[in-house]
Amino acid sequence: MDINDIYYRALSEYRNVTAKERRLEKRRKAIAAAGGDRIEIVTVNCIIEEDWIEAIEKGLVHVEKAINEERQFIRSNGEVVPIEKVKNVSKDSVEHLAKHSNLLTKKTEGEDIIPDSLYTVERLADYAVYENRFLYMLLCFLRDFIAFRYDRIVELTNTYNGKLHVKKTVNADGVKTEYEVSLNEEIKNDEYLKEHNPAKKQIERIDLIYKTTLAFLKTPLMESVAKAPVLKPPITETNVLRMNKNFRGAKELYYFISSYTKAGYTAERAERVITPFSAAVADVFAESAALDGFLTYMYGLGIENELKQAYGRELLREKERAQREKEQKLEQLKSRLAQTGKGAEEYIFELEKRVRALEDDAAQLVAAQDEIQRLNGENSEFRLKIGELNEKEREHGAQIEKLNAEHSERERQARESFRADAERLKGECKQKIAEVCDECEKLIKSAGAEAEKKSRAYEEIKRRLAAADNQRALAEARLNAMRRQYNLIAADEDYSDKTSFDEIEKQYEAFKKFFNEEWKSAKKRIRKEVLTRENIKAKSKEQVKNKKGGRKIKK
Repeated sequence: MDINDIYYRALSEYRNVTAKERRLEKRRKAIAAAGGDRIEIVTVNCIIEEDWIEAIEKGLVHVEKAINEERQFIRSNGEVVPIEKVKNVSKDSVEHLAKHSNLLTKKTEGEDIIPDSLYTVERLADYAVYENRFLYMLLCFLRDFIAFRYDRIVELTNTYNGKLHVKKTVNADGVKTEYEVSLNEEIKNDEYLKEHNPAKKQIERIDLIYKTTLAFLKTPLMESVAKAPVLKPPITETNVLRMNKNFRGAKELYYFISSYTKAGYTAERAERVITPFSAAVADVFAESAALDGFLTYMYGLGIENELKQAYGRELLREKERAQREKEQKLEQLKSRLAQTGKGAEEYIFELEKRVRALEDDAAQLVAAQDEIQRLNGENSEFRLKIGELNEKEREHGAQIEKLNAEHSERERQARESFRADAERLKGECKQKIAEVCDECEKLIKSAGAEAEKKSRAYEEIKRRLAAADNQRALAEARLNAMRRQYNLIAADEDYSDKTSFDEIEKQYEAFKKFFNEEWKSAKKRIRKEVLTRENIKAKSKEQVKNKKGGRKIKK
């Protein structure tokens, strides 16, 4: 019997006893009416992705077939042993003896040759081939890969979390009770949750592939391979891993799990709150409060022995009363038997028939009571749901009224804030527009001055470029003239094409301009020199006259 069934049975029997006493019923109703009850239950619904389960199920088929192949290679161990210990002679023994004649030390009679020692070869099967070691590494990866997700899923979905908060103050019939309980319980691997898990079938599939993986690891082949050094990624794709169908399927499974980075499941927490309790539920919890009050009273006053003795006397009285009733029924039975005039056996037979009929009626009655109890349970659940819905409806109504009031207040505040912000923004916009206009005028003036400055700079650059180009052409003209003067122009240099001739013409124009400018400067200098000589001559003549006239000339 499950522990929950035991608790429910004990609770039912306890309730059957207390339900008969009206004083206890009155106290329970007073405690239940006080309210202050709250239950919080947290459950986890796990949505498992099936891609990795299907991939492993498919891959394990190939792994099993690959294990059954039992791939191996033969390892040869050879050594030279005394002839007395030789059991089998092989081709290798004869070839070795032919190459090592020193093993023949005795001359024998007849044609038989008997050496002192002989080379023997022992061939052993070695299963630690690369492909089997790969299978062992894959199964170890699978074991850890599945166990990590399986343990986490089972822990999430099969863990019960329940909280109970009760706080009451009851004052009835001269009894004042202040009752407060806080319970926080967590149960791992809960049997009820395990049985009613929505993902039960998927968890069973995961459990199956996990146990299958462990079974493969315990096969004789894998236990033998486990003694060899364990492979480490990355793997080498041998011809067997690439060409053999079973090993290729195992290799694809390895690549799948080694690249799988997801959790493989999604957990959704659901919280259920029960408050206030329905009348039936509140009455049950009131029974617990009354029982706690009685236990405190009994152990606090130390009257356990007195109550125990009183209970023993009551049991004895009930036993005596039952014995008297039994004796009375026996006397009545004897009296009825005498009245009927039947024998005891015939009367017992009729009683057995009556008992069987009563048993059938009792069975039907029990079934009817079970059905009534089931319907009462459903009725209690319906009442509980109705109470929850009514409470939610009241809460929603209060929330709607609260939200409407908050919305109206926010709307009024928003309108006032909008008007104030609009007036403030108008003033700020006017001020900003004025500031922007002033700034634009300054920028326009500055841009005009800057443009004019840049235009002058541009013209100056153009002038300088033209002067530089003219200087270049003049320099090239001088260079070409000097090359012509000193016969440095090669015979293959041709200046008759259009480009070259245009360049020469440009050089000519530059030289002509240079010549005209220099000629103007030369004429000015010549004119100045001529005028200077004429002035000197005139001054000389005047000085001669003055000397002749006896006048002194001041320097």
